[in-house]
Amino acid sequence: EKFFLAMVQPPERPAPEEFPPREYVFILDVSGSMYGFPLDVSKELLVSLLEGLRETDRFNIIYFSGGAEVYSRSSQSATPEHIAAALSFLENQQGSGGTELLQALQKAMTLNPAEGYARSFCIFTDGYVGVEAQTFDYIRNNLGQANFFAFGIGSSVNRHLIEGMAPVGYGEPFFA
Repeated sequence: EKFFLAMVQPPERPAPEEFPPREYVFILDVSGSMYGFPLDVSKELLVSLLEGLRETDRFNIIYFSGGAEVYSRSSQSATPEHIAAALSFLENQQGSGGTELLQALQKAMTLNPAEGYARSFCIFTDGYVGVEAQTFDYIRNNLGQANFFAFGIGSSVNRHLIEGMAPVGYGEPFFA
């Protein structure tokens, strides 16, 4: 009989240059229930995340309420110029309309992924939707396309939706 034993241990904390390039698609709820404080918090959080990207990373933004609107046809490199243009576009978003989360996720999946990039979808919403089960199924059926990070925004978040989306999509839930 022949046996082989190998033990591989990752570094305790990898250096930033060891991170693979990443593509982030930020999916932002701009529906009526997000008007005011929740949308302001979402914008602040998104600004912070965009400014924290490396220039080797890529990003795109999808705004949704009754429909879904894509910031750019393809993900942009995270250069200061591209981030400034995205932030300018972000400032004009107001809260109104319904909450078509599933349509926004479907729109995000139709975007061509950046070749050679680890892809993450970051969803910002208060979660006032009636499609929790369908959302979980959709994410589950599209694993391998991206990781999902759910940000619950506001004082009365649908925790069932936020805490359900993240683990189904191999991500983490956050609340602000």
